[in-house]
Amino acid sequence: MNDAVDFHLHSTASDGVLTPTALAQCVHAAGVKLCALTDHDTTSGLEEMACAATALGLSTVTGIELSSGWHGRDIHIVGLGFDPAHEAIEAAITTRATLRQARMGAIAARLDRAGAPGSEALARLDGVANPTRTHLARALVDLGAVANLPAAFTRWLGRGRPGHIPTEWPSLEATVTAIARAGGVAVLAHPMRYMLSAGQRRTLMKHFRDLGGGAIEVVTGGMAPHQIETSVGLALRAGLEGSVGSDCHDPSLPWHRPGRLATLPKAVAPVWHRWGATWATAREL
Repeated sequence: MNDAVDFHLHSTASDGVLTPTALAQCVHAAGVKLCALTDHDTTSGLEEMACAATALGLSTVTGIELSSGWHGRDIHIVGLGFDPAHEAIEAAITTRATLRQARMGAIAARLDRAGAPGSEALARLDGVANPTRTHLARALVDLGAVANLPAAFTRWLGRGRPGHIPTEWPSLEATVTAIARAGGVAVLAHPMRYMLSAGQRRTLMKHFRDLGGGAIEVVTGGMAPHQIETSVGLALRAGLEGSVGSDCHDPSLPWHRPGRLATLPKAVAPVWHRWGATWATAREL
């Protein structure tokens, strides 16, 4: 198991269920030694996470998961090791916050028209600084409109359903550039989750690399062995480093628990070598 590193984690600063402090404790208890909090389109949890991690002896690098667009598809890019106070990151966050707020209102209106309690669900998100569809799905569950989160997406919020509204996120190029300007490395998140053909996936990897992307998530929570093999091939073909991350939003979900990850195959260079020689051999800890 690749217990030492987890570079894809979410807290209550976006759509995770644990506070940054509780998440740090969970990650540390799982045996992780180096991690990154990568909340959706926000860095608001980083300071709390870093403080909690320091108290536990857990090492961290700065992180974020930025929504971006590529040929009409939503593509998620993890930024690692950047300056969170850099103007490029702050601008990227502000742009996405505006888009998110508008999207939530539009989704709620569509849900209302379709017979779901959209406005009531949205009202429950008052005070949430960075609302996501997951927040809205949880509100629909709480209101009794659906039985659970998967049902919320299957019935109301998923692609082709009444509450689905595509968002024109900032381009892949703008996203990678913002991370690079802030001194970070861009990592293409969970490459096997996108509905792409094999050829389209290879094209995406090449384009991402040519824009300055540095790594892809070769191992992420819920991946089957054959998907890891495919991701290894994508990384090697494109000349990209490899990252690993549970994509944990809720540690009660066994396939996304921190630390419960397959080992990054040795054929792929680990992205964490960038943060010191100690972590270049983290897979062996």
